[in-house]
Parts: sequence; structure tokens; C-alpha cells
Amino acid sequence: MDPVAKVILWVYGTAAVIVLLILIYLILKRIEKKKNEDFEGRTN
Repeated sequence: MDPVAKVILWVYGTAAVIVLLILIYLILKRIEKKKNEDFEGRTN
């Protein structure tokens, strides 16, 4: 495999891992936010 292809695959792999971690973080943050929602205390 030529070195340029290895660098491109490494960049794509790293980006995929970063995106996956961000997605997991946002999902967990949303779950925590949903647990704290209180619809009874709303003011309209």
C-alpha cells in the first residue's frame, strides 16, 4: 500500500473515531437532560 493511501486512511479513521465519541457524548448529555425535565413546573 502506498504511503499516501495509509495517511488518508489514518485521517479518515481518526475522524471517524472523533465523530463517534462526540455522538456518544451528545447522546449521554441528552439522556441526562431528559431525566431532569420537569413538565409540571412550567410557566406559560
